[in-house]
Amino acid sequence: MEKKEIVNAVYNDLKNRKIHPSGKWDNGGRFYATNEDLINVRAPSRAHPLSQMAACRTKKYVTKVAAKFGCTTLDQLTANV
Repeated sequence: MEKKEIVNAVYNDLKNRKIHPSGKWDNGGRFYATNEDLINVRAPSRAHPLSQMAACRTKKYVTKVAAKFGCTTLDQLTANV
């Protein structure tokens, strides 16, 4: 598979909720992404607890993860998202 096809496959899995971005939840139900340096969104709050989760389900984010970790296979990219 080409890199573009791998990114599209992982993006579709995220979009369809087959896989989930890596991160942690706090007791208030806020999601904090593991790779938050790759996204540019507001910090999670009571009003917007899933702001980082939504940003981690974009094709732009998946492309940045592939570049940061040098992913060449579907399994590598899935593990790092």
